[in-house]
Amino acid sequence: MSQEERAKEIQAELLVMVVVLVWAANLPLAKYGITGLDIFVFNGIRYVIAAGLVAGIFLLRSSWTPIQRADLPRLLRAGLIANVLYQVAFIIGLSLTTAGNSAILLATSPLWTVVIHARMHRETISRQTWIGMATSFAGVVMIIIGSGRKLEVGSQALAGDVISLAAAFFWGLNTNIQKPLLTRYSAIQVTLVMLTVGAIGLTVLAIPSAATLEWESVHWTYYAAAVVSGAVSIGLASVVWSIGVKRLGPSRTGNFSNLVPVFAFVISYFTLHEEILPIQIIGAAVTIVGVWLARQ
Repeated sequence: MSQEERAKEIQAELLVMVVVLVWAANLPLAKYGITGLDIFVFNGIRYVIAAGLVAGIFLLRSSWTPIQRADLPRLLRAGLIANVLYQVAFIIGLSLTTAGNSAILLATSPLWTVVIHARMHRETISRQTWIGMATSFAGVVMIIIGSGRKLEVGSQALAGDVISLAAAFFWGLNTNIQKPLLTRYSAIQVTLVMLTVGAIGLTVLAIPSAATLEWESVHWTYYAAAVVSGAVSIGLASVVWSIGVKRLGPSRTGNFSNLVPVFAFVISYFTLHEEILPIQIIGAAVTIVGVWLARQ
């Protein structure tokens, strides 16, 4: 590898690390935002901002590749899963559980990606992958138990954890659906179409809440949280992450995502003063190790 190529790799790694920090900070930021704004209104605002920003970047840097008729339903389905179903599950789960727990549970998405891929392509899952998934599951159980939550039907806290796990499943499903599309269209074009689907879907879902919301009574910081979350953690981060995937490859880039829950736990502790018990720290570490094992 030449010195110039290595320099580009280092630059890409630094960019991906910035995205990791942004995504980690977004969890407590979103948690703060939904304390003052309805969760659906919050999601609608940030997705409209993100779609508009990525559209601007696309117009400045890229050209449109005509979408094949057979690919249009696939793109719309990917957008629906990634930016409507996932986001609804993400924001509801986050509203019911802690930002730290949400980060760890969402970190299991690579495991769902592996399982769904094996199911779709009828491939055998390796023993190490099974060990990794079992390890991560044990970590998830430790996190839930460490929160001091009773495993009972109707518990809001437990429901938040389960919904966060469902969000991780939707993200794994999206990854498998999106992968073949990226071989025919640029990452930023696929991102733009999917974000547009999300902006439309989430705005429609927010209409009932928006109609009854007393907009003038909401402090400006909650609106700022929605705008920053949409522009930075969804819009800019998606574009920068795509650059990382292009330069480093999906596997190397994906490994950086294991750091998101670690940073999210720390940031949530200092900004939201969320209590972190020793068993939760151990559970977080076990979950991350399990994800790492399953990806080898």
